[in-house]
Amino acid sequence: MTIHHVGGVSLPNAPIMIGAGVCKTPQSTRKWLTVAPVVSGSYTPEQREGNKGNRLFYPDTLDELLKTGKGFNWFGMPNMGFKAAARELAGYRGEQPFVVSVAGFSVEDYLGGVEKFTVVEGVAAIELNFGCPNTKHGKIMSFDPNSLDTLFRRLGKSVGKPIWVKFSPYDDTGLLKEVASIVNKSRTIRAVVTCNTVPNQFAGEGNLSSPNSCGGLSGPAIKQTALEQVTQFRKHLNTEIDVIGVGGITTGNDVIDRLDAGAKAVQLTSLPFWSGNPGDFWEILLDQDTGGRLEAYLNNEL
Repeated sequence: MTIHHVGGVSLPNAPIMIGAGVCKTPQSTRKWLTVAPVVSGSYTPEQREGNKGNRLFYPDTLDELLKTGKGFNWFGMPNMGFKAAARELAGYRGEQPFVVSVAGFSVEDYLGGVEKFTVVEGVAAIELNFGCPNTKHGKIMSFDPNSLDTLFRRLGKSVGKPIWVKFSPYDDTGLLKEVASIVNKSRTIRAVVTCNTVPNQFAGEGNLSSPNSCGGLSGPAIKQTALEQVTQFRKHLNTEIDVIGVGGITTGNDVIDRLDAGAKAVQLTSLPFWSGNPGDFWEILLDQDTGGRLEAYLNNEL
């Protein structure tokens, strides 16, 4: 397989990555980098313990997840913070590149994350996560175009690392078009990652400790929503800005669908998170009678 270039980063073997949320620490990042490129984090300015109580509601097994098609979480971004993560990730190099996911609750938080990780040797790109719905800090940044515009203007034209941005799904196509226009004006952003979990979804009474038992929905249930986000962003973004598809990808056919819709690469989250074992990752993804088709597609045989 050939090298795939996306958002200023070269991906060996296939346009497939492990998305943010699977590797919440540098230690787990290094483990998963043995099989695929990884987005590490998300990391916030200070260490966070995350939400208390029931933070995860999935079926009991990966097979059940694939059968029911849905999982819910209310983690609240537990992580070690910018400083500790930068220290532990510094200088790490392997066969696969890794991207650092930065999250925050203000424009200053994101600018601080870019400043911190831009100088960390080995970081291939910085992904700004605007889509975490599971905190108590007010409006989700994805839905605050004024703050996005301010942040992108303050980033300037030259950062030192490729910048990617990750958004929540938009059911308002007008808002999506507005956000795409803000991205186009930035002259800094190399890729849009779409989409994060669907926010504020009911997980069943008592299954999560969040208010009203709501959390972020992920898994195959959001596949069509995430696919449409790729289509819409590809339609409205400048051609030099790549689209990376994430959400509901569990088979080779899902990967192909996202690439056919205009994504330059994909990220997987629920599948590797729930399998929990890097050694099984490719076997599981290429199972279900779709692996051969994906390999042929990537080799330009379809």
